[in-house]
Amino acid sequence: MENKFKIRAVVYARVSTKEQVEGKISIPSQITDCKKVIVERGWELAKEPYIDEGISGHLLEERKGLQDLLSDARQHLFDLVIVKDFDRFARNRAAATIVREELKELFIQTYALNTPVEPKNPKTYDPTDDDLGIMVEGYSDTMSEIERNKIRRRMMMGKVAVAKAGKIPNNVPYGYKIKRSIDEKGKVHRKVLVDEEKAKIVRQIFDDYIRGKGALNIAFQLTEKGVKPPRGQYWRAQAIKYMIQNQTYTGKVLWGWRHADYKKNQQRRLRGHQGIIEDSTEHKAIIPEAIFALAQKEKKIRGNSQKGRGKLSRGLLTGLAKCIRCGSGVTYLTRHHNRKKKNLNWNDTTTYEYLCGGYKYSGICQRRIMSATKLEEFVLNQIRNLVNNPTARERLIFDRNIAISDNLEDDYKYAAKQLADIERRRQRVKEAYEAGIDSLEVYGGNLKRLEEEENKHHVVADDYQFKLQKVNERRQELEKFTKSLEDFNTLWDNAEFEERKHFLRMIIKEIRAGNGNIEIDFRF
Repeated sequence: MENKFKIRAVVYARVSTKEQVEGKISIPSQITDCKKVIVERGWELAKEPYIDEGISGHLLEERKGLQDLLSDARQHLFDLVIVKDFDRFARNRAAATIVREELKELFIQTYALNTPVEPKNPKTYDPTDDDLGIMVEGYSDTMSEIERNKIRRRMMMGKVAVAKAGKIPNNVPYGYKIKRSIDEKGKVHRKVLVDEEKAKIVRQIFDDYIRGKGALNIAFQLTEKGVKPPRGQYWRAQAIKYMIQNQTYTGKVLWGWRHADYKKNQQRRLRGHQGIIEDSTEHKAIIPEAIFALAQKEKKIRGNSQKGRGKLSRGLLTGLAKCIRCGSGVTYLTRHHNRKKKNLNWNDTTTYEYLCGGYKYSGICQRRIMSATKLEEFVLNQIRNLVNNPTARERLIFDRNIAISDNLEDDYKYAAKQLADIERRRQRVKEAYEAGIDSLEVYGGNLKRLEEEENKHHVVADDYQFKLQKVNERRQELEKFTKSLEDFNTLWDNAEFEERKHFLRMIIKEIRAGNGNIEIDFRF
């Protein structure tokens, strides 16, 4: 059927995967079918077809063919866009609507071969007077999105099965590489190998992080050394943080977990969504689990004390120290005193102070907390006292916990002995009932009494075991703490400023200072 009015038409063709490039909906196939309709209808082909090969429909900005089409549309170079199906614009309804709405604003019509609607005269066309077109487009978009969701579900089911089998279902992280091979039947096999050159960088990142370097600092150093990043030209702090908490490096397979707190994943976590963590049957570990655990502990220890100004401050205790009066954090101040202006015999001096953040930012407290020199010397002297005094170290560990008294240990021994004898006594009660010595009522009473006695002894035994476990844990912490304090003076004298700050944050939880008083809470 030939139109009585002139229509300038163009063709848009897209495939989203490399497999589709040579399939039934290949680009040449789409173009041929669309051009055939143009000839049959007597329309004019205004420009060569706009093409996007192997790119997903939801990536509007990255589709050069689509962007060229929209650019020419704004110059009114055509009246009608022909596609094989409306899902060539996008399978996602929202994305497809964005494209078509822009075309409608330019009074340009769309025509799909699979759901054709007769185009109107371009000279009289009004987008608000096209009810049938709106209905067809809406139906087509809905069916496309349903099909898209089916495809997504099938892909997800396949990837979940791969993950449960201990294999990485997606791209491998930095430090690994993929080796593909084809067997005799033409089937492609994928093998994940350690990229030794990049693995060294991963190990260095974990080592630097555990030693106290921040993610931004590590990123700067890698960029300066000319190490090629996973993406782009420069290393980013976010990439370092992602690597630090990626359990794949320990020989695990993760699927359904996200490090970033996207809205969807927040909702999944709120509803108890569980991801998959499996031991890998495919790739080897780059980072030992003990090192990975240290990195996670370091990340937790740093908390807010290692962020922002606390991290960048030249104050050794910034981020650790707080005002004893109002609880606000402290800021570090360097003051230069020009004393020679007052007296030529005097020398200019420089002093360092910790100020109350509550006063500086809110005016809710007094200004000065303490001389930085005085506070830092006091803290270091306290640490040296712990270094040189084993009794003080042990008191620090155990005084804050319930010790196991002699009475508790005796009670536990008695309870353990009674528990070991309960089953024998229960058997004797049963035998007495079966022999007719005790009635059913007496038998029931004896069983109930034994059960109550058993529960009472379990309470004592469990309490003892719990406290014993806590004491053993504290003893292990004492050993680690003692080891970290060994050769403290040598370590401190040779350490850089950032390493000193890191060491203090490892052993000190909080410092409260002001009004001439200093309180220290150690992490042990």
